[in-house]
Amino acid sequence: MEPTLPFWFKQRQAKAEAAGADTFRVTAPNLQDAFLSVREAGARRWGAALRLAADGPEVAATNAVYETPAEAWEAAFELYRTQLVV
Repeated sequence: MEPTLPFWFKQRQAKAEAAGADTFRVTAPNLQDAFLSVREAGARRWGAALRLAADGPEVAATNAVYETPAEAWEAAFELYRTQLVV
């Protein structure tokens, strides 16, 4: 599923490109590259994760508490914002 990019994301001149199933590589000037992903867990719940390398460990992740993939993508971008932008 293609995420909807947050307003602040475009202001930071950031870009997101597909990097696999439910994973996007995020790049921005003066910020470290990151990989955002969402995944479905049991009971039709979704979670989000942030990695600094495509095959690296998760730096931050949410529990699978979101009802839709769109909500999980919002959480993924929030992980990126709080871990790398701030």
